Amino acid sequence: MSLRKATCLTPRRVDAARHNSERSTGPRSEAGKQRMKMNALKHGCDAALENEAAVMRALGEDPERYAALKRELATAYGPGDALWDRQIDDLARLYWRRNRIERMETGLMRRALQAVEERQRARREQIAAATFDATNFAATDLAVGEPTERCVQLRLLLSLLGVIREQAGRGVFTRGQPRVLKTYQPGAIGWRPARLRWLLWLFIDRAEYQAKNDEQGLRDYENKCMGGAAGVEALHHELVRLLEEEIAAVEAAFGEEVKAQEEKDAIERDACLAPAGETWEMLARQEMALDRSIDRKVKILLTMRKEHAQQCRGGSRTAPAEPETEPPDNVSNDRGAEELSKLVGLDGAKVAPNFSSAHAGLKASAATARSESPKEENALETPKSPEQSENVIENKGPAAAEVSE
Repeated sequence: MSLRKATCLTPRRVDAARHNSERSTGPRSEAGKQRMKMNALKHGCDAALENEAAVMRALGEDPERYAALKRELATAYGPGDALWDRQIDDLARLYWRRNRIERMETGLMRRALQAVEERQRARREQIAAATFDATNFAATDLAVGEPTERCVQLRLLLSLLGVIREQAGRGVFTRGQPRVLKTYQPGAIGWRPARLRWLLWLFIDRAEYQAKNDEQGLRDYENKCMGGAAGVEALHHELVRLLEEEIAAVEAAFGEEVKAQEEKDAIERDACLAPAGETWEMLARQEMALDRSIDRKVKILLTMRKEHAQQCRGGSRTAPAEPETEPPDNVSNDRGAEELSKLVGLDGAKVAPNFSSAHAGLKASAATARSESPKEENALETPKSPEQSENVIENKGPAAAEVSE
């Protein structure tokens, strides 16, 4: 429940609202309406057919190229009736939406690549700003900023260490020097950073005695904390040496960080080729749906073209039935081998592999037998006795009589 008190609608407020609504009705002329009707356009997938050309122009597309695509599809799939033309229109629209989704995916990739390039350019600018000459002594006393990226932090620390080394070489020590090390070396552990800051504080206190022109206090301080004049010289050499070692270590860390950052940038650029998110998933789903629709539409058009070609040739729409094919010769040969093996009394497994040669020999012998003359056939027969001949004639007698009757 809202705790805000509802506005009381007085007659004066109602009249004012009515008067304001009459003045904010949008464009009234036809030119203004045509100019403003595409303001809410996002992707154009749900636009009406009458606004198709205007949607294409608003999205940076050329309606003439769409018309050329329809002509190419009509040429590829052949002419037809009104249903055919409607199918061609649907297929052209599907292909056009498919190309539009590819452009959207390319735009997402380019946007991700542009973001990576923007980060790289910002990093290069920060590194350039963090790189300055060692003679800028005021850098240790000014607030030069605290960068967030590790690469820029190391570059700034390297520049500041160069300034401190130049100052130490000339005998210039300020309280900003240890502050710089503490700021840009947060959590630094080890003997060298601790020893470096301690030596800087020694020479900073010594420089303050020198600035006060306190000769007695300066000698007492050097004898007590720095081991006299000889100790001051040795500590100064040690300070310069530690600064050079620290600069070398920071340079190595900076180089490694630059290489690591370049590798990260390369990985980010490669990852831009497959961006993730709800928008990308939505485009992938639409792309798969369009591919399925295009496949179905192409199959419909190919079927219509095939039927149209059959009608032009005077054929029927139904495909002719295929004639029944006889079984291969080897199947009949195998069956013949089995029958032959049963008649002869041999094993069918042994006869079947050599059936081709055996069957060929049987065919040859049968042909030779048919080519022999009747005399040779009679010569091969065994002679019959007169009694057998009479029995044959007697047996044939009744059958012959029945036939004659």
